[in-house]
Amino acid sequence: MLLQSLEDEIHTLRMVLYDLGQEADDYSSGKILLLSKRLDEKIVQYQKLKKYTCNH
Repeated sequence: MLLQSLEDEIHTLRMVLYDLGQEADDYSSGKILLLSKRLDEKIVQYQKLKKYTCNH
């Protein structure tokens, strides 16, 4: 359940970042950087949880 929730959130963040990237020429804008950081954190969290669930 938690893995699916993280997958959904990662997908949503990727789509939002893609849309923002299409609208903005400046990839160093605060909103894009903030969402990118959040996406990175969610991916790391997902990878750790996936590894943990595979080992148990």
